[in-house]
Amino acid sequence: LELNELIKKKDDLENLRSQYRIINQEFIKLTEKRTRIIELISGKSNLETLIAQLGVIGKKNNIEFVSIIPKKVIKFTDNISEQNTEKKDLIIDPMLVEGTKKYLIEFNFKTNFVNLLSFLRELEFQENIIFINDIDIKSNNEKIDTNKGSILRIKLLMTIYGKL
Repeated sequence: LELNELIKKKDDLENLRSQYRIINQEFIKLTEKRTRIIELISGKSNLETLIAQLGVIGKKNNIEFVSIIPKKVIKFTDNISEQNTEKKDLIIDPMLVEGTKKYLIEFNFKTNFVNLLSFLRELEFQENIIFINDIDIKSNNEKIDTNKGSILRIKLLMTIYGKL
């Protein structure tokens, strides 16, 4: 009787070990998928690197930055707590996943129209997901260069997703 119990427990132990291996392999796969999702959304670099890159792109496209104003930072955990408190007006951001944060940044700069288009084209190819929420373009009547066109004042409100 005790021998049968011992054999049964031994078999159960082997079954539990095999289940553990299977669960552990699935956990590793899910962790890798999660990491890939975070990298797709937030890129591999942090916000400081992205802003430095925007500076390089701006310089390359003759952009004169006037100001960079961080408006808001929302972390994934903040998003969950907001969901719990405001169930009626719930707006879920599908890009805001665990391990990421969302930056709302206002950029003010001066350039001509052709350089603005080049800047926006290069902005598209950054590895972070970047949404342009609002763009306000005003003519800056200070300088009119017939070769380059008139200088524009641009206010660009962007949402950028980055790593925590």
